[in-house]
Amino acid sequence: MAYGTWRMLDEKVTAQEINRRLNLCADLGMTTIDTAEIYGGYGVEAALGEAMALSPGLRDRLEIVTKAGIYLPSPEHPGRSVAFYDATAARLVASVDRALGKLRTDRIELFLIHRPDWLTSVDDSAEGLNRLVRDGKIACAGVSNFSPSQIEALNSRLDRPAATNQLEFSLLHRDPIEDGSFDLCQRARFRPMVWSPLAGGRIFDLSSPAGQRLAAAAAELAESHGGASLEQLAYAWIMAHPSGPVPVVGTNRVERIERAARAAELSLSRHDWYRLWVAATGHGVP
Repeated sequence: MAYGTWRMLDEKVTAQEINRRLNLCADLGMTTIDTAEIYGGYGVEAALGEAMALSPGLRDRLEIVTKAGIYLPSPEHPGRSVAFYDATAARLVASVDRALGKLRTDRIELFLIHRPDWLTSVDDSAEGLNRLVRDGKIACAGVSNFSPSQIEALNSRLDRPAATNQLEFSLLHRDPIEDGSFDLCQRARFRPMVWSPLAGGRIFDLSSPAGQRLAAAAAELAESHGGASLEQLAYAWIMAHPSGPVPVVGTNRVERIERAARAAELSLSRHDWYRLWVAATGHGVP
């Protein structure tokens, strides 16, 4: 499992508090830290760098994943009037150089193109990624929110195939198991990362029929899974897929990080996996 930092700066937080959270993740074995250039209004990478610097050796206990390719209007970039994608080699290299400085590190374990850029050729994007790997600034490259055909096109130009595709996947957003995305992961032998694994909290919405069905199913399954909560069962449901998805846990609450980590110990039977699938969809299998 990975720890996500998208909303890390949504509430006022000190470097010391972030440091404690990162040390907890490392102690729990949740050593992959997922971030992005645009997170926190372009502020999360720097916040992580400041927090990691407080504990000697902490950086070496973690694997940093960051992303670039989305550029937003912001006080930092007053000339932008519209959000846009840019995955040109020059832009990707510049974003990584900035990330290294903000994160106070000499390497990034995994760098992802955040969204497909329809105006950049795969030759151009791949040239930047290949250069970053050759220069030792990143250990490996991957993508986020790419379709199977977009990954295959990029892979045809990369020196090393993409290491992952970070996709939206949850009990309420099952597209990757239906659109070929997870099939490609198995064919290419890489593990996908998963964002919004709890559907932005919608799985807990008791005002919706799906939320009501999932609550009932989780209550049925809890006893046979050590009292596991719906949250933990939802993570286990994701990780049970044979492509080996890695959920990105996005919470600022320590107790939820601890609960999420325990979900990695759960093992769902085929019956229980499909019980949750039926609850989420509202109908039986075809």
